Amino acid sequence: MLLALFAGGAQPEAAGLIPAPWDKLAHLTLFAVLALLLRGGLGLPAWLALLIALGIGAADEFHQAGLPGRFAGLDDWLADLVGALLGLALLRLWGRRTRA
Repeated sequence: MLLALFAGGAQPEAAGLIPAPWDKLAHLTLFAVLALLLRGGLGLPAWLALLIALGIGAADEFHQAGLPGRFAGLDDWLADLVGALLGLALLRLWGRRTRA
């Protein structure tokens, strides 16, 4: 998943592949899944899963800043944050439902 994020995003044809505002939905979805995997799959504490997801999001934006036709954006990173928080919240809600 991370390889697809960095290697796929580095391709020149990736620029503008997902038009706005749908690109934010893609960020949100990807980082929700990432947080779910970090927390649910690896069993990391929620705070650490969030921190790692945000670090990966920041690294992705930094990486894009140096690519032709690509731009780093705080709005993309904020979509990553919302996605990671949503993924963690869904996992928590699902855990409550299975225990009830």
